[in-house]
Amino acid sequence: MKRLLLVMVVLVPIVGACTGGGVDPLPAPPTTQPRTPTTTAPDFTGVVLRDVPGRTTTTVAVTPGRATINGVVGGPDGPVPGALVRAERLVGDAVGRIDVATAADGTFALTGVKGGRWRVRAFRPSDLALVKPEIFYLEDGATQTLTLRVERYAGIDVSSAFAPDPPVVGDPANLVVQVTLQSVDGDGVVRGRPVPGVRVELFGAGDWRVESTNIQPTDSSGRALWRVRCESPGNQPLSVLVGDSESFPLTLPACIAAPPSTTSTSSSTSSTTSTTRPPSTTSTTRSSTTTSSTTPRP
Repeated sequence: MKRLLLVMVVLVPIVGACTGGGVDPLPAPPTTQPRTPTTTAPDFTGVVLRDVPGRTTTTVAVTPGRATINGVVGGPDGPVPGALVRAERLVGDAVGRIDVATAADGTFALTGVKGGRWRVRAFRPSDLALVKPEIFYLEDGATQTLTLRVERYAGIDVSSAFAPDPPVVGDPANLVVQVTLQSVDGDGVVRGRPVPGVRVELFGAGDWRVESTNIQPTDSSGRALWRVRCESPGNQPLSVLVGDSESFPLTLPACIAAPPSTTSTSSSTSSTTSTTRPPSTTSTTRSSTTTSSTTPRP
């Protein structure tokens, strides 16, 4: 009985602790304040960047000014109406540009432009162009009057080249002819498009011997090749027939005479014999001999 009473006494405090109204304290909430960084930001102030290839683009002003550029554009058929005159003001490597169209009588005028170094050319897209522009220095307030002559670049064109250049009389040479279809683009640049598969034939009054087939078709690059031999020195005219109707004289270098060939043979023999017998002495000397011959090339 005493043992049971003792167990009840021990259990009473434990049950009282479990059934009491006390609550354990909750942990503190996490802070919302930013934490102090523990890593130092990298310093790139000492890093040297590599240069970027290219050049800085600078705009060159062409107006306003007190100078004037005017003139007329002429072509194969007279004054050219509707041609484009392109005037470029040059400052170092930079360029400023202004365009003006010609009137019905082929005249043009650019007023109120700045002075300086100018480059002027004219063209008509598709067929007319000036390939060598006028370059001049224009004083501020001055007037420059120009006559611009454009040439026709349209239709079939033929160019040629020799190897060796110039050809040597009696020696074989290669003649290349290229056939292109010319036109003028929107910027006044002359373009040539190769014409493949066209029939090309050599003819002329010059002293030539054609050692390959005379009638040749052009390849994919518009070229035809012949093996020829010039028979006389000087200018020897030669032309080419393209297709069945258009003929073009070729611009060729003058043939040169073959240099004379020279053959030299030299032989030299020198000997000295000396014999001494007392009481007499004998000495013999043979002189050197040289032979040279020159044979001109026939």
